[in-house]
Amino acid sequence: MTSQIPVTTLRSRGRPPKTKADEDTMKANIADATLKAFAKHGYHAMSVEHILVNANISRPTFYKYFRQLEEPLALAAFSLHTDLTERLANALEADGDALLNAVTAFDAYVDWGKSLGAVLRPLYAEFYQTNSPVSSFRLQTIETIKKMIVSAVIKSGRPQPTATTLGLFITGIEFLAFHFLLNSDRSEEAYAETRLSMLRLLTATLGTTAEFQLLMQ
Repeated sequence: MTSQIPVTTLRSRGRPPKTKADEDTMKANIADATLKAFAKHGYHAMSVEHILVNANISRPTFYKYFRQLEEPLALAAFSLHTDLTERLANALEADGDALLNAVTAFDAYVDWGKSLGAVLRPLYAEFYQTNSPVSSFRLQTIETIKKMIVSAVIKSGRPQPTATTLGLFITGIEFLAFHFLLNSDRSEEAYAETRLSMLRLLTATLGTTAEFQLLMQ
């Protein structure tokens, strides 16, 4: 009678196979190294070699997990997208009026920007460059934010904003947040001025006429 060796004990020569957790950790490390390269060089000047140095890995190791540098950059961008949208969701989905929650969400947006460190400036610089994958990241994030805002507005009993109004609000919020983060001294006075502009935009687009007039008094 021939004994059978369990399949689970058979191994090929060389290194033992990595677990899914090991692979995910390696991909995350490469994505983090890619983000560091992006922060220093920007998308158009960064290279796989920059990533190899940051991650302390060989070129074959990189290509074992990714075919080109856009792939780990997309993975890193998705992580940024998830972090931002989770912060905004926590604010917008809270109980209470949609406009008050939107103010808290703006604070969360600015805090997210502060957490990016050196990544912030090149990220914003490439938001509107259609030949950069960062542009796709921005559009994906905006679509997610639009859905969250509409849901919060309807939940609070307010009328659903039009696509034009919603686009104006989100574009304005993006400008105000990054203008404060990149072009101010980030003082309390600068943020107070930014927040007031945000409130004006908020009431003019998503608020009622009475609310806008009350704020302008």
